[in-house]
Order: sequence, then C-alpha cells, then structure tokens
Amino acid sequence: MKYLVAGMMFAAALPAFADGKATIATTDTQNAMQMVIHWADDSMRMDFPEQQQGYMLMRDGKGYMVTEQGGQSIIIDMAMLKGMTDSMGGEANPANANQAKSVDSLEGTGEKETVAGIEGEVYRIQWTDHGGTTHDDEMVLSDDPLGREMLQAFQNYVEIVMDEPDPIGAALLERELGMLKFGDKFRVVEIADASPAADAFELPENAMTMEDMMKQQMGEAAGAQ
Repeated sequence: MKYLVAGMMFAAALPAFADGKATIATTDTQNAMQMVIHWADDSMRMDFPEQQQGYMLMRDGKGYMVTEQGGQSIIIDMAMLKGMTDSMGGEANPANANQAKSVDSLEGTGEKETVAGIEGEVYRIQWTDHGGTTHDDEMVLSDDPLGREMLQAFQNYVEIVMDEPDPIGAALLERELGMLKFGDKFRVVEIADASPAADAFELPENAMTMEDMMKQQMGEAAGAQ
C-alpha cells in the first residue's frame, strides 16, 4: 500500500463519486495484509480486519486514524501527526525515502489481465523515489469506473494526509485509469458498487484525541515531579 499511499486537501470542495467497496491485498518488505475500503461521495474508510489495528477515515476534508487502547477509542488527526513527524525530522525517515517522487514513464504492453473480474491492460511504469532510487514495475490498469473511483478516493486521502499528491496516482487519473494491481505489492481482490452502512464514516463518541493524550501525558509528568 505504501507505494500508492506513501508517494499518495486540498481546497474546500472534494470531487464526488459513487459508492463502492473493495478488498485489497497488500504486501511490503515486512508483511502482507488485507484492507477493506468503503467510499461514498467525499468520504472513505479503510479497515484492516486481519490485524485489528483500527481503521483510517477520510471525511469533511480531513484524514484520521481511529484505534483503541485499553478499551478507550483514540482519534488521531493524520495531518497533525505528519506535522509532528516532520518537526522531528520525519523527512529523513527511511520509509519516506521509498515514497514516489516522480513518474518517469508509463507505457502499455498490449497484454491483458483480469483482476477481480475486471479486464485490464498490463503497463510498465518507471518511477523514482525520494531517495533517488529508480524502480521498474508492472501494473494492471483499467478504465472501469469503480477502479477509477477507488483510486480517486485513495488519492484524495493521500493529499489530505501528505499535503501533496501521489505522482503515481496522479499519472493514472490523468489518463482516466484505475489501478487493479501493482506488481506483488497491491492487488484488488474484490470490488463492487455497494453503499456503506450509514454510520461507516462516523467518528466514535467519547474518544480521546491526540491533544487529550498529550495533555494527559504532560499532567502525569508534572505529577511525577
């Protein structure tokens, strides 16, 4: 996922798209997992059912991570978290170095491949990460509306969180294409036109925020003196 997301708001108005649901299999150098994604209009939610690590949420032009600790729900504002990370030298983080900085070429091979029941075309993409390393990968892309909507939802979330567009996502959307597969790192398992539950994009009530946690930690530190 980080190859889409990491490289992956904007002004007040977000583009609207139809409702949808997809299951994505992702793999990085350390682990493999599945994500279940719901999107509707300008909102998106990403759940990680196998890891039980909470969920990511985009709504009202903001990005959040919602998790739980000791039975207490915690809401983390992703833009605030990025700002804190950057202030501590986050740009030097090795994980950031693997994020896409530019797309050098994107060409169709003429080959076809069906992914999640959708026929797509195989493309070769060459891109450069922030560390200066060039990559040559194979992707399966399609102009299927659901695939484009899913990628647009991802792109919107990335722009909110990272404060800049993901160049790979931008290159595909400029061509009105969606991503079905990215090498062995990203693959759509299922995708459908499906409306999420009415409360899918709600933030939990009585949850702690990052500000609450920081105030609590400062209070505990002051009390220990």
